[in-house]
Amino acid sequence: MSTPMIDHTVKKHSPHVAYWMVQAADLAYKDEATIEAKAREWGFERVRHHQTRFTPPFPLEDTQAYTIASDRMIITGFRGTEPAQIRDWLSDATTPP
Repeated sequence: MSTPMIDHTVKKHSPHVAYWMVQAADLAYKDEATIEAKAREWGFERVRHHQTRFTPPFPLEDTQAYTIASDRMIITGFRGTEPAQIRDWLSDATTPP
């Protein structure tokens, strides 16, 4: 079963939009080349990668994200905790409940 491509003109939530937001969330865990290839496949012309790393004396934090954009839609996806990355676990452990 194939799913129609994401509609860049959509203005309200639907199961179709939810499906594409799940795909976009999963994309945040991919490498930059994969993100760029998928963005173009999905009709997004612009891609930005965001990486923030804090070093001492700042608290241990690590953030990776991307933003993809077309003339009608912008999506930003953030990574969560990556199980194989100890810095993610340490950052999570220092976050207040």
